[in-house]
Amino acid sequence: MNNNQPQQDEKHAVEQAYEASLQSTLQQSKQEDSNFHHLFEIISDDIKMASQLKADEAIDLKNAIKRDLLDAAHHLTETGKELKDWLGFDISLIKNELWHAFSESADKTTLALLKLKHIASNAEYHTGEIIGLGTLVCDQCSAKLHFHQPSRIPPCGKCHGTRFHRFNQDAS
Repeated sequence: MNNNQPQQDEKHAVEQAYEASLQSTLQQSKQEDSNFHHLFEIISDDIKMASQLKADEAIDLKNAIKRDLLDAAHHLTETGKELKDWLGFDISLIKNELWHAFSESADKTTLALLKLKHIASNAEYHTGEIIGLGTLVCDQCSAKLHFHQPSRIPPCGKCHGTRFHRFNQDAS
């Protein structure tokens, strides 16, 4: 029996729930004149209905999607650069559907973020949390962790640190 199977199953469930939630949220937000907070309620409701995740995992995923969208929108408003720069790696490594859903959601969030700018200014990431896409930097040793698909954040491979922040190309 493969000991990695439960981890692979959870990883696959997280990937599917993250992508399905973004797709569903976009569909619903296009049909309704939804505001920023309603966008995140849609994400929450969709995760509960469509995922194979446990209740606490669904809450973690909702919070991760919200944090990722806020952080991406913050990047867009602060730097004036493109969303692909926020990732810190080539967008061809991401499934087209996921990138399309994420970038559309980030665009919607960007508009709302102008009102909520202070919320995303210091996004912190911790081992065990879920991240959608992008590059994180270890707060302890500055090692980079790249995420090409939604998954849980592991401890730093170099120093085993557990706190991270988004990679900022302008700072390097």
